[in-house]
Amino acid sequence: MTSDSRGAAAVRGIDQAKALRVSPVYLAGEDRSGAARVVYPLRDDFGWSVGSTGVANVVLDSPCRRARIGYLPTHPVYTSLWVVGVAIAPLHPFAWTAGFSHGTPGEIVAAFAKALTYDLAGGGRDALLDDRDLDLVVAPLLQVGWRTTHSYVGPEDEGEGEATEGLGIRYVSPDGLARARWFDSKADEGADPSVNRREGWDLGAGLPGAGWGAAFSAEVPDHLVAAVTRRLAAVRPVFRDERELVPELREHLIVSPSLP
Repeated sequence: MTSDSRGAAAVRGIDQAKALRVSPVYLAGEDRSGAARVVYPLRDDFGWSVGSTGVANVVLDSPCRRARIGYLPTHPVYTSLWVVGVAIAPLHPFAWTAGFSHGTPGEIVAAFAKALTYDLAGGGRDALLDDRDLDLVVAPLLQVGWRTTHSYVGPEDEGEGEATEGLGIRYVSPDGLARARWFDSKADEGADPSVNRREGWDLGAGLPGAGWGAAFSAEVPDHLVAAVTRRLAAVRPVFRDERELVPELREHLIVSPSLP
C-alpha cells in the first residue's frame, strides 16, 4: 500500500482524530471506525467491490472474485463480526474461512485483510498455499516474551489434567491476557468420531465477558495467520477515543494523549 493511496490516507485521518494512543493493540477493543479501517483501503487502493446485506452489514468482494469479506454487526445468522472466505476459483465453495468476533480491534482484521489482498494480487504467496509452519506463526510472539504453556487435550480444555503431546499447544502473552492456540484433531487417534473437534488456529485476548476471539480453519495458510500474530506482537500504539475503551481492560492498557 503506497503512502499516497486514498484508503490509507482516510485511515490516517481517522487516527489523527482520536484523542488517545493505547497499547497493547489486543486490549484496545473495537473502535467505532473499525469497519472503515478495513473497507477503505480494500475499496480505494485495491479495487474490492462493496455491497450491503442489510442495515450496517457490508460485503466486500476481491477483484478476482475468489475472496469475500463480510462485516456483519447486525446479521441474523452470523455471530462473528467479520467473516472471511477464499475459494479456489470464482463461484466455488470456500476452501477456507476465518472469523473475528465482536470486540476484535480493527487493526487485527486489517492486518489479515492486507496480507490476503497481496496474495490475491500476486504480490505474495498464494492464499491457498499449504504452508503449515507453526514457527512462522509463533516467532513474532516469542520474540516479545509470549510463553508456551502446555499441550492439551482439546481447544477448550485448559485445566491441569493430563496433557497430550502434539494434540494442541497454547501460547500466552506476558500479561496473561492474550492467547494463541493450535489444535490438531488428526493427532487424537482415540478421539470419539461423534465429537466434532475443530482443527486450526484460535487467537484472542481480554477477560471473560470483555474480550474477542478469532478462529481460522486448518486450511488457512500459516503465513496469513502470521500477519495477525505480527500485529499482536507489534509494540506501536493504536488510536482510540476515550469512549471506545473497554472499561474492564482500561487498567491493563498503556494510555497516552495523541499528538495534537
